[in-house]
Amino acid sequence: MSSQKFSSAEREAIWLAHEKKCAYTRELLDVSNFHIDHVVPESLADDAAEFKRIKEELGLPDAFDLFGYGNLLPCRPGANLLKGSLVLDKAHVHFFLGIASSKTSEIEANLLRIERRKNRGRAIILLQQCLERGELSAKEVSDILVKYGEQPEDIFELLEGMQFANSAEVRFVAKAEIETLRDQPIRLGQNDHIDGVTLTNTNHETRLVRTCREYDEALKQGYFAYSNFDIKMSTWFEHQCGLLNSLQAAAAPSVSYVSDPRVGVLDLSLLPFSLFPCIGEAAEEADLNASYQSKVDEGVLVVKRIRQNLLQVEEPEGMGQQLIEVARADFNGDGIEDILLFEYCYATHGTLGFGGIRIITRKSNDGMFETLAPRDA
Repeated sequence: MSSQKFSSAEREAIWLAHEKKCAYTRELLDVSNFHIDHVVPESLADDAAEFKRIKEELGLPDAFDLFGYGNLLPCRPGANLLKGSLVLDKAHVHFFLGIASSKTSEIEANLLRIERRKNRGRAIILLQQCLERGELSAKEVSDILVKYGEQPEDIFELLEGMQFANSAEVRFVAKAEIETLRDQPIRLGQNDHIDGVTLTNTNHETRLVRTCREYDEALKQGYFAYSNFDIKMSTWFEHQCGLLNSLQAAAAPSVSYVSDPRVGVLDLSLLPFSLFPCIGEAAEEADLNASYQSKVDEGVLVVKRIRQNLLQVEEPEGMGQQLIEVARADFNGDGIEDILLFEYCYATHGTLGFGGIRIITRKSNDGMFETLAPRDA
């Protein structure tokens, strides 16, 4: 079974370049059900001496790439499983490598077309959102289609949509519209009867804020959520305002240790237990290598709820935590893909509740998640 992973775009690009046919049987292939075969078996990557011998025997260059498009062919699942790790004779290897190599430039061209199609689709969804909010003129519609067709890295797809009081859910955010979104009244979850949150300063003066711009300005001027109720309600502002501020500085990553294979908040063995809220002094002999999974196994944590991008865990007697994955990008400029989370922490027996954003990252394929310090994010 192949260990090399292919994106849906790569699979489609290879399928199209080879005329949607199996390279071995010439039968038409269903794009949703075909294999990609390595003419020279990829298993040789794990045996340098044998790979060197095979290259010499077949007359292949030293720089031959087992994982390049010039060694890949689309085929029927049965044909691929039948061939397995078999090395074909020299004549057949060169024949099929010739076919694969001849399609390399076409595959690369297909990838560009598929990416442009995807980018245009993102721009169209963004347009639909803006139209629903009544924010666009005819010229702005035209400008967005042109601009974001060429600058897809400026559009961010959210796994958890933003909620505003006077508009539909926002699942795509462009950098150019962040300032507009800062002036949208925040929806406080299902609390349709509550309009904004009241903040207080040290002189006991109060200020009602409804938008991210108002909230951020109030914080700068020394206002804060005072009562337990206001602290809970301010969580919605911490989430939405923190997200917009982070997206403003975000960029497309150049490397990722969270995408292939895809990992996230449901991978409990990768979440260090240090992420869990601790009220009071931490235990002196805390296990720095402990993970959420090890604490679940020990009975210290109980998983209360999960969905594709959400994890909720609780201590049997103590604190609870909900983590929702919202967006992926490079949020601190180091080129590595990070994950932005909405976090909500609460007492399982009491009224305490608070939240904000948390940005986690992973710096190697075998490492655990780490938290980015607020000054880095």
